[in-house]
Amino acid sequence: MKNRIATLTKKATHGDSVAFGELYSLFSAEMYRYALYHLGSREAALDAVQETALEAFRSIGKLRTEAAVKSWFFGILCNVCKHSLREKYKADIIPLELCEDIQADDSDMETALDLAKLISELDEQSREIVLLSVVAGYTSKEIAAITGSSPGTVRSRLSRTLSSLRRQMEGEE
Repeated sequence: MKNRIATLTKKATHGDSVAFGELYSLFSAEMYRYALYHLGSREAALDAVQETALEAFRSIGKLRTEAAVKSWFFGILCNVCKHSLREKYKADIIPLELCEDIQADDSDMETALDLAKLISELDEQSREIVLLSVVAGYTSKEIAAITGSSPGTVRSRLSRTLSSLRRQMEGEE
C-alpha cells in the first residue's frame, strides 16, 4: 500500500489528476469521519472534505515528501474545520446527525451520542488532538507535525483529555 501511495503521490505532484483522485479516495472516508466528529454535522463535514480536496488539488505540487501525503491532507482538513467552526459553527454544536453515521446497536447509540457531545464541547486544540488520534489513527509525532506542537505536548494533552472524557462518561464529573 505504501508503494502505491508513493507512486500515486509522485504522479499527482506532477499534475496527474487521475492519480490525485485515487489518492483522495484512499483518505476521503477517514477525512469525513474526522470532519463529522469535529463539526457535528453531515453537511458541514461533506463541505469541509470537499473544500480540503479542492485546496489539496490546487497545492499538490507543493508537497515535499511523498510519505507525508496523508498527514498533509489531514493538515489541510484541520485548517478547513477550524475555519468552518470560526465562521459558521461557534454556537452549540449538538452532534445529533452522528446517529445515522455511527455503526452501533441501540444500546451503544446513547453512549456514542454522549461521547460525541462531550467531544464537541472540548476546546479546539484538545478536540483536534483526540480526533486525529482516535478517529484518524495518527501517532503523537504525526499529530505534532500536523498541529505544530511538540510530541510531548500532544501526548500529555491527549492523556489528560481522554482521562477527562473517561471520567465524564462514567459520571464522575
